This record gives sequence, C-alpha cells and structure tokens, in this order.
Amino acid sequence: MRIIQTTGTVKNGEVKITVPPEFNNGEVDIILVAKNEPDEFEIMREIAKTKGYDSKEKILDLIKKVKLEMLQEKDRIK
Repeated sequence: MRIIQTTGTVKNGEVKITVPPEFNNGEVDIILVAKNEPDEFEIMREIAKTKGYDSKEKILDLIKKVKLEMLQEKDRIK
C-alpha cells in the first residue's frame, strides 16, 4: 500500500486530482477532507444552540433524559 497526499478541486460535484504517472491504471481509495466545511459535531452543536441547549447544564440534562428514555425502552426502568 502506498499513501500519497495531494490536493484536488471540486467542480459540479466531480473531484479532479493529479497523481504521479505510475498510477495510470487501477483502483484507489479516496478520503476527502474539506477544510472549510463544518463537521458533524459542529453542525449538531449549532442545532443544539438554536434549540436552547447553550449551557453545559442543559446539555447534561438532555443526556440524562436520553439515557432514561433508552433504559425505559429496554424495560430496565419504569
């Protein structure tokens, strides 16, 4: 396995990259890292803020509620 880091461009949903000539045929695995795009955690954090979960205490309260609901669904708590 050989790992090569390069940059590419996205245009109309297609990615174009330039690779060394020895990679002219074959299949590769591609991992995209979009530096200017928010990740899932950042998106979830913004949604939580807009719904009023803007403090540590409110977030911990929500986590406790979710845990309680999960236990109730598994019939471990009534």
